[in-house]
Formats: sequence, C-alpha cells, structure tokens
Amino acid sequence: MKDQITSLKGASRIYAVFGDPIAQVQTPQLINPIFAAAHTDIHAVPFHVTVEHFAATWDAFAAMANVAGIGVTVPHKVAAAARCATLTPAAKAVRVVNSIQRGADSRMHGALFDGTGFVHGLGRVKARLRDAHVLMVGAGGAGRAIAFALAEEGIARLDLIDLDPASVSFTAEMVNSVRGENCAIATDGSGGWHYDVVINASPIGIKGSARFPMPASALRSDMLVADIASLAGDTQLLRDARAVGASIADGKDMLRAQITLIAGFAAGLPPGTALEK
Repeated sequence: MKDQITSLKGASRIYAVFGDPIAQVQTPQLINPIFAAAHTDIHAVPFHVTVEHFAATWDAFAAMANVAGIGVTVPHKVAAAARCATLTPAAKAVRVVNSIQRGADSRMHGALFDGTGFVHGLGRVKARLRDAHVLMVGAGGAGRAIAFALAEEGIARLDLIDLDPASVSFTAEMVNSVRGENCAIATDGSGGWHYDVVINASPIGIKGSARFPMPASALRSDMLVADIASLAGDTQLLRDARAVGASIADGKDMLRAQITLIAGFAAGLPPGTALEK
C-alpha cells in the first residue's frame, strides 16, 4: 500500500506526541504518511504523559539525539512553551506551542501552527482577509492563534465574542500590540452583524446546546464563513452559510494545512514551511 509506513530502523528519528489523554490524538495517523512520502525516516509516536510526569518526560526526550521533535496537545501546550529555548512570534505572543523542533544546535525550538494552519487552509480565499472586518467567536487557545495570524494578514478590524471576558481582553490586547493600533475589540452584536468574514473558533456546534450568537438571517452570500469546530460534518453555522451561498471553510481545511506545517518543522524546515513529497 502506498501509505504503508516503513519499519523503524536504528537510524530512524522519532517525533514524539505528548498528551493526556492521548487516545483521541490524530497527529500520528495524519503525519506519518507525509513523513513516509517525503522519505524523511521520521515517525510520529504517541505518548501518554500526565501533568505530574511532564517535566521529567520532556527532559528525557530532549536528551535523546534521535528525537526530531515533540508535538504537544492538551494539557501541555503552556508548559512546553516555557521549556523551549526559542519561540516563533505566534507562540511567544499566545504563550503556547503545539510543535517543537530539535534544532541543529540540539536545543528545542517551539512553534504554534493553529493560526498559520487556519490561514493556509483557506486556500485562495485567504486573500479576502486583507482589509476585512472580521467577527470571531472564541478567544481561547486556538482563537488566539488565529487572531495573531489574522493580524499578520492585514485585516482591518477584529470583533471578539467569548464567554470569558479575560480571554477577549488578552486576545484583543495581543492583536493590538502586534498591529500597533486598536483594531481588535470586544463586541456583543448590538451594533449589527455587518462583517466580511465570520469565524467560529469555539466549541459551539459540536459541544453543548449553545447557539452561534450571530443570527442566520445576517449571513450573506459575499461573506467568508469558517468554522474550525466542524470536523465530522457541517455545523449549523456552516449549513446556514452554505444555504445563502457564502464561501465556507471547516476544521478539516485547517487541520490538513496545519499537519503539513508541523511535518515540515519536525523535519527541520523553517517554521511555516510545509513538507512536500
């Protein structure tokens, strides 16, 4: 089979994936075929690492020269960022990482690809971000990374909604600092829903009974609507957006783009460079 992963050899390198829990993590099954197709002889392997054992496990893996890097998922993204020798601008601003590369200097270098993956996953329509008025619901970890990427793409304004005011404040301040201007603010929708781009970076649509705060009647055909919560199928937001003819993007687009960037970083490429066949 073309996607079959070659056997591990003595010269093989490991991309360790830490998480607690770990059974749900998709990184190994998604990234190993990319490593194999590019003939890297790197293999992603999941490891169940609890919070109390994270520091000791990190130190052990960081000491092994055949570890190409480490991928981290919940709950280790913040702790891993604190242990990296360097951070990419996005990781430094958001204060979390999801991928770590062992550099030629043998030090561990952290990166965050949620935001870059989101932008890359938009494909050609990412050009519509420039000078756009954007609504984003969700200012948690993924939302903050996306907000940073949006700031770099030159959006005109970012309106934020989240149940946690502190998350909105942190994200707005981060974006405004990156841009050197006050272009990110909290909103409650009372001023209307006149947006060019609408993004759901929250669990709304897949978890709980909460409804997306923007009414379906406010969606327009000239909007770009993205929902990173949508992986197994369309959320109600995407169904409504599709019904009016809006351009849409889902979580699969972001995940596919992000995994190629993580693969490139693990293989020693500069951050933001996808690993190609």
